[in-house]
Amino acid sequence: WPRIEPLLAKVEKPARYIGCEDGMVAPAHAPGKVAWLLVYPDVYEVGLPNQGLQILYEILNERDDAVAERAYAPWVDMERLMRARGVPLFSVDTHRPAGDFDIIGFGLAAELVYTNVLNCLDLAGVPVHGGARDETHPLVVAGGHCAFNPEPLADFIDAFVIGDGEEVVGELTEVVRAWKAAGRPRGSRRGLLRDLARIPGVYVPAMYEVSYDGPFLAAVTPRYPDVPEVVEKCTVADLAVWPYPKRQLVPLTEVVHDRLNVEIFRGCTRGCRFCQAGMITRPVRERPLEQVRTMVAAGLRRTGYDEVSLTSLSSADFSGIEDLVRSVV
Repeated sequence: WPRIEPLLAKVEKPARYIGCEDGMVAPAHAPGKVAWLLVYPDVYEVGLPNQGLQILYEILNERDDAVAERAYAPWVDMERLMRARGVPLFSVDTHRPAGDFDIIGFGLAAELVYTNVLNCLDLAGVPVHGGARDETHPLVVAGGHCAFNPEPLADFIDAFVIGDGEEVVGELTEVVRAWKAAGRPRGSRRGLLRDLARIPGVYVPAMYEVSYDGPFLAAVTPRYPDVPEVVEKCTVADLAVWPYPKRQLVPLTEVVHDRLNVEIFRGCTRGCRFCQAGMITRPVRERPLEQVRTMVAAGLRRTGYDEVSLTSLSSADFSGIEDLVRSVV
């Protein structure tokens, strides 16, 4: 923080970098805990409202064996100063250098953020190419909708989470915690990646041999017999078990979705073949009506917002939408 604070008077919107939001967690780091840095590779105003990041942030910080902080891609004025002064990418929660974390996790919402992912890694002082990393570097993972087509970033990401992340982040944490407890021995990184590849829903590019037919992908073959040939997506079967976020972050500055957001279902009943989101988030899973009401009422009280978004791919298709809207209004 002493190196970051002098830069704030020289940049546009310094509130992007200070944290201090209502709902923020000040995690207690410890050697026995796995430290996650959840990075949304876009500017703070776009990344702060992202529900996926906020959900994982809460779930990880509720665990006894993990802590999670957040980071966002700095705007060009801040990046220029950071590079000139040798300030690495940092978390907004405790302003800890990104390289000090065990896992750096990126949310891939759109292909246009791919260059930001590489830029954030470079700012963090982490080798951009996965093959150049060793036991001293953080593990780099990625999830989100774009993880369903991982090959464009396969040289740069250690592990992709395909599908819903609520359950699999716990399994990733347990594998990395065991690796830390063993002392992260020299030469053990490849063994760690092999262990991660056995987690359902996790694709580890280094564990596969890729062959091409000219410019076209011909085959992706496991390098080891215990690595699955096909990676099945993770699917949370019952949204009622995951009523997150329970404490939505309330920023100190204006963001793109500046209101309470409550997810009412995942998937889509329409089945349009042209819709990436509708196809990859199947099947439809609705949150119970009473739980939605509770989340809306509690969220409005806690955050102070007077506006709520009922989020999904097609919220008007929610089976209890009429009763819900009447009760909210």
